[in-house]
Amino acid sequence: MYGISVAADLVGMDPQSLRLYERRGLLEPARTDGGTRRYSSDDLARLQRIGHLSAIPRPL
Repeated sequence: MYGISVAADLVGMDPQSLRLYERRGLLEPARTDGGTRRYSSDDLARLQRIGHLSAIPRPL
């Protein structure tokens, strides 16, 4: 399990992007009792997929 800063570094995104994807319902990281986000290896794989898909140019 990784904190948001480490998870963001591992997938090449900034922490704000991870929070945005959570708000949009694209992933739901686990939380500690204190409310800290904890990202699993499955979450990281999903974030990488989101990153790849968002980089694909799409016509409007």
